[in-house]
Amino acid sequence: MPKPADISSHYGERYYGKRHWITSAYCTWRRLRVVRLTLGKLRQPSILDIGCGDATFLRAAQARGWHVSGTELRNAASSRADTMPIWSSLTEIDMKFDCVTAWHVLEHLPSPVESLREIKRLLAPEGALLLSVPDAGGWQAGCSGRFWFHLDVPRHLFHFDLSSLKQSLERAGFDIECVWHHELEYDLFGWIQSALNACVEMPNVLFDFLTGRAPRTGMLPIAISVLLAALALPAAFALTVLSTLARRGGTLIIAARAA
Repeated sequence: MPKPADISSHYGERYYGKRHWITSAYCTWRRLRVVRLTLGKLRQPSILDIGCGDATFLRAAQARGWHVSGTELRNAASSRADTMPIWSSLTEIDMKFDCVTAWHVLEHLPSPVESLREIKRLLAPEGALLLSVPDAGGWQAGCSGRFWFHLDVPRHLFHFDLSSLKQSLERAGFDIECVWHHELEYDLFGWIQSALNACVEMPNVLFDFLTGRAPRTGMLPIAISVLLAALALPAAFALTVLSTLARRGGTLIIAARAA
């Protein structure tokens, strides 16, 4: 599918917040934990979160005493601009960070390798990059095909598996330090919504409902989606566990440092 002439038209205000529904607190805790595991005993790290959205992650990191900054094209975090620097582009930044995070951002960027090179420029010596992307080489993507929830066309301009992501990082001057093969809330819901997409004519009905988006269909498809999701939950959990153990989960988290 060709890239739209105006990709910004596919990012409404609702895209930038409340995407995690009841898993928001868990998602934030998990990301903070990954940062801490990667950086070790560094007490008050400086963190740049690329595509920080409504700054939920940054606010939690700031509450821990960490020094936080972010980037966001539409500055959806502008209400926090008085307490943290928020830039609209990496090229505007002229400082170094102990950690740069890019949670489900790289697949949205028109030039991933060039963006990774910019990130490398912003890292302090021994600094770490943490990024996550949907795993196009995982079981979930393979089983779901065109119904895969994380395809998210046209917002996702690229889809990575571990091999292509490693190649992109190496071209930008990074070495991978650690790989995690799932994000529980992404993987679990991904299995469910992908299966529903194959059963219900309108895609992502359950996701729209749970995240408060304007309904694009009547109440019957919503009710059917909720019922089927409840029935599918045990199987989705089992598939999440098995695909993670096989290192073929629905998402990848990468910790990398400059080579």
